[in-house]
Amino acid sequence: MKKLLTTFLVGYAFTAQSQNISLIVNVKKFKNNDGLAYVMLQDQTQKSLQQQWIKIEENETQAIFKNLKSGKYAVRSYHDENNNKKMDTDFLGIPKESWGCSNNVRPPLSAPKFEDMIFVLEKDETITINMK
Repeated sequence: MKKLLTTFLVGYAFTAQSQNISLIVNVKKFKNNDGLAYVMLQDQTQKSLQQQWIKIEENETQAIFKNLKSGKYAVRSYHDENNNKKMDTDFLGIPKESWGCSNNVRPPLSAPKFEDMIFVLEKDETITINMK
């Protein structure tokens, strides 16, 4: 009985711990402090889990996502310089405002593939995204 109780408590502690993970996202290299930064956390199916609009100071900002489970995630960010709550693009769909994503994926002539943005989160972690 004692062994069963110990196994249960260890399993419960691991499960509780893996359900309360925090992710800190440092977003850097904004060209100015105008507008806001949009930072979105997605799960591996591209479902948006949490979103934040954050003030930019000294050309950087930080988003904190809490109460996450262990798993695969991706982060996208863009600089909404004119506060219109959307990523402005030209007539070809090329972004006019700077953007960035987890793993700092930078394909030369296309948008980054979602699979390349995915990272595994198993414990509290800090990542950095450099805006392009």
